[in-house]
Amino acid sequence: MVTERFVQKLLAPIRRRINGAITRAVVSGVVEGLQRQNLQLKMHADESVDDIERFQNYGCSSFPPIGSEAILAAIGGNLGNLVAVAVEDKKYRPKGESGDVFLYHLEGHKIRLTKDGKVVVTATDVIFEAANSFTIISPETLIQGPLHVTGGISTDLGIFATGGITSASVVSGSDLTAGGFSYLGHFHKDAENRNTSVPVG
Repeated sequence: MVTERFVQKLLAPIRRRINGAITRAVVSGVVEGLQRQNLQLKMHADESVDDIERFQNYGCSSFPPIGSEAILAAIGGNLGNLVAVAVEDKKYRPKGESGDVFLYHLEGHKIRLTKDGKVVVTATDVIFEAANSFTIISPETLIQGPLHVTGGISTDLGIFATGGITSASVVSGSDLTAGGFSYLGHFHKDAENRNTSVPVG
């Protein structure tokens, strides 16, 4: 005779596999030196697991801080084959508006993609390393604060300089203005208080 207790006992292993197929955990350690990052995790009832592979999206990689929360999936319902499919530390997640995308660090520096095509970079220092060239294509470029250049400055439109802007020659009709003074339209007085000629190449 098949009893309810017998059925429950028969279904218990299946129920455990289903209940454990997706679970939460807390990151207690990170192994970064492998081809795929591995995590050490604390699960429910203070159960610990090691060597849990963390799958990340192509093109993105992060080193989560200890205490981050993880979502684990049991491949094929096998609790001995857990993988981490998402890791987040909600304490550091920046909050934006609808549609915003962030790349962020726990110390607060971040890159934010906002509406209207804006990219906002917030950091203490920003370094661009380009082996060949660095090109800015924009109808207008604004710099707030001092500008320090260690190499030469050149333009196809008006001024060519080497070693900074102390040595310049005019190559066309464009002008350089600094502090409200025009390079091409700037005159000095000679010994007889007459205006000098415009700068020449």
